[in-house]
Amino acid sequence: MRRNLFTAISILSLLLIFFLFGYDSTKWYGGFFTFLYQVNMFMPFILGGLGIVSALLGIKGYRMVLVVLHSSLLLLFLGIYLKAFYGFNEP
Repeated sequence: MRRNLFTAISILSLLLIFFLFGYDSTKWYGGFFTFLYQVNMFMPFILGGLGIVSALLGIKGYRMVLVVLHSSLLLLFLGIYLKAFYGFNEP
């Protein structure tokens, strides 16, 4: 039963990270994601770490799929954050 809970937490965090990537702040759901970004700018990384840990403790058949999906989204966010921090600096 606990493995099902860990898998559900991992899937929920994966969905949150995915929606954080492409949310629109003008839509009805934008307030929640704006709140997540205001809590901490690195919220996708926190949710990704939580998702990877809970995926490793989850159901065996979904474990590798969830870890790969979380890792790919974390790499995507890492690229975006590095580009935003260092790429847009004015000389």
